[in-house]
Amino acid sequence: MTADNHDFSDLVRKNRLAGTASELSPERAATLGALLGSYLGGEEAVVVSARDFRKDTRMISRAFSSGLISVGTTVFDLHASSLPVVQFALRRFSAHAGIHLAAAHRTSNKINIRIFDQTGVEIPFPDIFSKNKVSQIKIQRSQPQKIADILSVKQANDLYRAAISSAVGTEILKQQNYSVVVDCAFGPMAEVFPNILAEQGCNVLTLNAFKPEGIPESLPSPTSLSILSRTMVAANGDLGIAFDPSGSRALYLDEHGRMIDPCIIVAILLQNKMIGRKKGKVVLSHTLWPLETWLQDNGIEVIFSNDFPGELAKTIQFHRAMFGANEQGNYIHPTISNESEPFMSTLLLLSSFARDERHKYISTFVEERDICNKEIFEEKSYSLVSNPELFLKKIYEDDSLNMRINTLNGVKIIHGDRQWSHIFSTIIPSRIAIKVCAENSEDRERIMNETYQMVETLDGELS
Repeated sequence: MTADNHDFSDLVRKNRLAGTASELSPERAATLGALLGSYLGGEEAVVVSARDFRKDTRMISRAFSSGLISVGTTVFDLHASSLPVVQFALRRFSAHAGIHLAAAHRTSNKINIRIFDQTGVEIPFPDIFSKNKVSQIKIQRSQPQKIADILSVKQANDLYRAAISSAVGTEILKQQNYSVVVDCAFGPMAEVFPNILAEQGCNVLTLNAFKPEGIPESLPSPTSLSILSRTMVAANGDLGIAFDPSGSRALYLDEHGRMIDPCIIVAILLQNKMIGRKKGKVVLSHTLWPLETWLQDNGIEVIFSNDFPGELAKTIQFHRAMFGANEQGNYIHPTISNESEPFMSTLLLLSSFARDERHKYISTFVEERDICNKEIFEEKSYSLVSNPELFLKKIYEDDSLNMRINTLNGVKIIHGDRQWSHIFSTIIPSRIAIKVCAENSEDRERIMNETYQMVETLDGELS
């Protein structure tokens, strides 16, 4: 790699920068930082940066920051902070961009580097670091006296916690004394969100809330979700939450330890948003099309969006929508942030349940809002012989024929317009479920047969 020929094509993963610490390397990370700083304006720019707890992400983060300050770009270092805190700091410090480095889900040895513009919308890899774009960026190193500062912002988590608690009227929660079990996925959200819940009167039990040594397994995993499910039942919890390492995506479980369908989460959050409104506008990923009829019946206009990095947020901005979501566990509240805000989503979910006087349990509250047409779905179970974590990783990485979406508890495969199959883990790690969705029964049968055969073949190869 010469000074005039930067090629980062080997670091592209699902339209994002990603690689192991060796693939990224301090040298390449410093170059990436210098390119980003130059792209933003060099000595005129300010960037906020954060990472997860791991040593490899800390190393790459420091190298990236050294590249930024070498071209005169000031860095506000938030240290170990979750992605929602980066979004908050981006606005708080009027920065030109935000950077977050965290373990990649399903490939724990890789680091995801996510970059956000000044409005908080994620910038896809090709927009800055494609070979064509890089060739147009000239790295102008600053004179020694103009090398920028790295400013430590150690109170970022405390500032965010105070801001998010005051942004939501949650007095009703303090009267309920809910029990919430949170799997923190070895991520820095463990230093923020349990405290937020406790301040709202919740009893909080945390899992995987410590700083890991080395490279821990990728969470949530089939095993960790099974443990969370069993813990929910044993602890008599009201709500279970499984985060990803960045703290930007979440899965929810009811008091029986059962996963709550994202469609139902969207419906509950939208009912909350529609209080005092007669109509509204939302942006959803294409795979959430089963909600279309319910949305129309409730006076909510829906715009379906692609699921590429930043696409959902940009579509929300363009249409001035009140909410956005996809099946990857992202729930966007644009009045708070232009990227996923699971902490806010959780407070709104609990508030909605607290206001409902007819249901004692979250499971019955959820079942009443299961509004999708059951006739368009078909589901089967399958017992794996191979390792479930490795199995789902292989399914996700093989996107040669169909687009694959990481749903945190599984992988969704797009078979065509309004047609998908979802392979996901259950409360028993070795048992997976296969769910297909299509309007036509013949299409459902075909997709189920194709998916089941693929599962059998891969399971046999890996066992």
